[in-house]
Amino acid sequence: MKKTFLCLVALFASLAAFQSCKKTDNQSDNSLITTAEDLAISEDYAEQTDFDIDMAVEERGGGSCPTVTFAQPEGTWPNTITIDFGASCTRPDGRVLSGKIIVDQTDEIRNAGALRTITHDNFFVDGVQIEGTRTWTNNGKNADDQWSYTKTATDMKLTFEDGTTTTWSKVRTSTLIAGGDTDTHYDDVWSSEGTASGVNRNGVDFSANITEPLIKRASCRWISEGVLEMTLGVRTRSLDFGNGACDRFGTITLNNGESFVIRLRR
Repeated sequence: MKKTFLCLVALFASLAAFQSCKKTDNQSDNSLITTAEDLAISEDYAEQTDFDIDMAVEERGGGSCPTVTFAQPEGTWPNTITIDFGASCTRPDGRVLSGKIIVDQTDEIRNAGALRTITHDNFFVDGVQIEGTRTWTNNGKNADDQWSYTKTATDMKLTFEDGTTTTWSKVRTSTLIAGGDTDTHYDDVWSSEGTASGVNRNGVDFSANITEPLIKRASCRWISEGVLEMTLGVRTRSLDFGNGACDRFGTITLNNGESFVIRLRR
């Protein structure tokens, strides 16, 4: 009888441990999914906002808004450019922007050595507030005669409409692989590699590494190619942005082989 009782105790203990491990695995997977969503959103916002800045600084907005103001005469460097989207500015791709982006720039951005520093003043995209400082440094042309830039992001923060936040910093090497020989930015195609680290909306630390270059076409609202490898603690997963189709979805795969399709942003 005593032996049977001890066996039952061991069985229940094993079941409890199994359920505990399963719960922990589910929590970790949920954190990975949240991190994937946060990374996708942050990458997407950064890439598309960079296009907005190029349009504003070099093509004066490309529409009825924003209002672009130069502290010094246009074409004079260094210069400070204020890009004011007002209370609401609907972009051609449907995004709604508000607030200001402040750009301090030392030279024409397609000149080797040029430095661009980007800050935000009460700036929102589709109801999500963006804060922090980003920089571009023009490294000149690479061996393939393509413009190469080092892009950094420091203490970046997204505040979502429900009050949750995600923070991150990153370093990227971004190469203009198409469109560098034309006067417009609408045909630009960027390829980016690098690393990032931060805290997701659940308060969990993460790091990320681009294992296949992220491709962002000016003609598409979203990143359409590339793979990000995410790490939370000892767990690593990948986020696949697709094979070039212009859509708003990415795919992450968990340790158990399950795949989840996530929406990059609305």
